[in-house]
This record gives sequence, structure tokens and C-alpha cells, in this order.
Amino acid sequence: MIKNLILILFVMASGILHAQDIDHLIQNNEFDKALLIIDQKLIENDSQPELYLKRGVILQKRFDFNGAVTNLEKAYLLDSLNPTVLSEIAEANASLGNQKKTLVYLKSLYRKDTSNVANIIKLVRGYLNLRIYKEPFEILQKAYNQDSTNLLINKQLALCSARTGHEDLSVKLYNKVISLNPFDPANYTNLASVYQTENRDTLVIETLEKGLNKLPEEPQLLIKSGDFHLHLKEYAKAIIPYEMYLAKVDSAPEVLKNLGICYFLEKKSEKGRRLLEKSMLLKPDDPVVYFYIGMCYEDAGNFKKSIEYLNTAAKVTIPDFVTDIYHHLGIVYNLKEDYPKAIASLKKAYEEDTSQCSILFEIATIYDKIADSQPLALRYFTLYLKAAKEKNKFNIRLTQYSTERKRKLKAELNSKVIKKSSL
Repeated sequence: MIKNLILILFVMASGILHAQDIDHLIQNNEFDKALLIIDQKLIENDSQPELYLKRGVILQKRFDFNGAVTNLEKAYLLDSLNPTVLSEIAEANASLGNQKKTLVYLKSLYRKDTSNVANIIKLVRGYLNLRIYKEPFEILQKAYNQDSTNLLINKQLALCSARTGHEDLSVKLYNKVISLNPFDPANYTNLASVYQTENRDTLVIETLEKGLNKLPEEPQLLIKSGDFHLHLKEYAKAIIPYEMYLAKVDSAPEVLKNLGICYFLEKKSEKGRRLLEKSMLLKPDDPVVYFYIGMCYEDAGNFKKSIEYLNTAAKVTIPDFVTDIYHHLGIVYNLKEDYPKAIASLKKAYEEDTSQCSILFEIATIYDKIADSQPLALRYFTLYLKAAKEKNKFNIRLTQYSTERKRKLKAELNSKVIKKSSL
């Protein structure tokens, strides 16, 4: 109450202040005093866009973005050509996450002066926030032709080039940007991504190593390096950057998961399981984590636990992963000698992806172990032999076994028929 009274007395004593006096108060963070003067002036005349603008600026500084937008929209209605109003209302909308509305105002701002670098960069960011790349690519090309030395224009054009199919230009610009500013990790990871889309694996690795030489503990580069080696199935090499990352940050579920997978695939199942379980606690709905925990338990011979986790993976899984989960469930049930469940799981796996014809072979071999199931074994060996498959050493070996086993099963079944008919 006393504070408000002092403010009112301040306004009365000050009389009618000029715009620069309000600006002075804003600069000194005396927002309450400034707002009282603005309110008084708007009572006298509510058609003053500069006052709504100033109120909007103050409210932005106080993180009241809804209030800021309300006032800035009033300023815009009264003076839609004012570049400061356009800039401030765009910024306030961006703070609220209203990216589409932000872009509308940024376009208007850009049209007022298409050569203004600040307006160009703001507009491009507006497009990029909406994952739109074609329009900013064209805008940046014009800006680049006018001034090819601006670092940010080079960087943004490199990104838009990569996203619009101009990979050669993107590579050229990213290399240029890296030479001008070698301490921005995003340039290395983005350039590596461009090389990756072109399957230029050696250049991906060289780019990431170059970045890590400049920024040896940069998390962004360590994750990208680990992920790429994992993509190449170079698990031992992936382990190194993942371990370096986790030495600094120990609560990233994706990195814990990926490192855990690498440990498992490098025959370090116990170490892998511990990391995967940490990842599971942080992200409990990831089917890949449950799957590999199940695989670690299978590797350790704990089939009960393995089945438990593989079943959980199947419940929360994504479609592309269903076949692998049911396939390994079948394998584990088979190891436990629970043949009915093994066959049911393998059949489910094959239903999800009929290109995995080796599953038919596995079903046949399980039926072959069950008494009086030889006709079903014969049927599945035959289905495997008829299925379309790649010509590789693995399938050649399975085909040879299936052909020979089919011949023997037929002979055995024919022998049984002859014996029955002679009785």
C-alpha cells in the first residue's frame, strides 16, 4: 500500500514525462514507476502505439509473455509498419512457443528491409523453428551473394543446403565455417551428418576426430562419435566416447542404453546389464532396453529372467522390433526346453516378418525334438526350403541340413506307414 502511494506521488510530482523519461526508467529497471506513467498517459489518450510498445517491453522483461503479446498487438493495430513493434511482438510470440504467429511478424519485418542482416537472421530462425528449409535457403542465398563473409549466414545456409539436397554446397560452407570458428561443436556434428547421408564414412570419422581434437570433452561430439561407431557395428570403438561422456554426465538414458548394448555385443554381458538397468529406470518405456537386458540374462544362463524381460519388451515394443523380440523369446524358451512356448514365440516372430525364413528352420528343428511331431518338422523344413532367401554361407548351411533332414524324415515316416500297414 505504501509502495503504491509513493509511486502515485512520484507520478503526480513528475507531471507529464516524455517518452525518453519512460525509457530511462526502463533502462534502470524501475518498471513499476514506468508502468504508472504509461497507465496515466493511456487514460489521457489510448491511441498511442509507442506506450503499448513500452508496456509490452516491460512485461517481456518480467516474463509475462501473454501480457506482452496483448499490449504489443494493440501497438501493432495502431502502427503495423513500426519495425520495433514487429520485432518485439515476434519475440514475445516466440517465447510463448507460437512459432507460426512469430513467422508472420518476422516476414513483415523482413519485407520492410530485405537487406537488413538482423532481419534476415531472425526470419531464417523463424523458418528453422518450424523445420522449413526451402524458403530460408533462397533468402540466405541472396544474402550470401551480397555478403559471403558473415559467419552466421554461412552457418545457416550450410544447414539449409543440407536439408534441401544441396550437399556439396553444405560441405563447402561447413568446412569454411569450421575454419573461421573451430570451437562450435554443432558445425562438426552437422558436417558429419551430411557426410553420413552420402555414406562417406571415413570423412564422418575424420570430421568428428577433428572436432574432438579442438573440443576433447564436448558431449555433443562424444555422443555423435559413439553413435556413428555403433551404426558401423564397431562396438569396441563406440565404447570409448560413450565412456568419456558418462564420466562427465551419468544420467543420459540413450547413452547408457547404447553403451550397455556395446558391452553386451563385446561379450561383457554383466557390465552391459548394469548400464541397461540404469537406462530402464530413467526411461521405463523403451523396448530395446528390456530386450537387451533379456539378452544379457540369456547370455548368463538365467533363462527365467531373460523370458521375463523379453516378454516385457514385447508388451511395450514398436512394430519394427517385434520380430526380434519374439524370435529371441523362442530361442530362450527352447533353451529352457519349453518347446510349446518356443514354437508359439517363433511363429509369432515369423508372422511379423516373413522375410526371416531362418525362423522356419528353427521351428522345424524344435518339432524334430518332440516325440510324434516329425510330420510337423517335415512340413517346416519343406517351408524353409521353398522360402526365398539370400545366397550366403549361413543359408547354404541351413539348406544343406534341411535337405538331408527332410530326406531322412520322409524315409522314417514311410517306414512307419509300412509297418502299420503290415500289422
